[in-house]
Amino acid sequence: MRYFLLIIVFFLLGALVSCGKENVATELNGGQLPTSYISILDSSFSPTVLNISIGASVTFLNSTNTVHTIVSDDSTSFRTSAIAPFQSFYFKKDTIGTIGYHCVEHQNVRGVIVLRP
Repeated sequence: MRYFLLIIVFFLLGALVSCGKENVATELNGGQLPTSYISILDSSFSPTVLNISIGASVTFLNSTNTVHTIVSDDSTSFRTSAIAPFQSFYFKKDTIGTIGYHCVEHQNVRGVIVLRP
């Protein structure tokens, strides 16, 4: 039973991540936004580099059994709250640029978001 549940979780995560492609998610107020997913793994992010258009959102998905806090390298672009296991954090930025980020609990786990017009 445990392996069956594990297979279902990985299948659903794979469907959500969908290789970093932009998908459409519904905002709480009823609007539609394109969104991209970054999976938080034990020792990496997937994808490590994410290219998105300004105005698109990013959802960090914690795919581990431990809490992770993600912060931009400049400490001002974004900082997540503690993301519990198998929970997510939504983030949106409307300016062109490159944002490096890392896991507070695992400083060597790093990624980059590139926002393009």
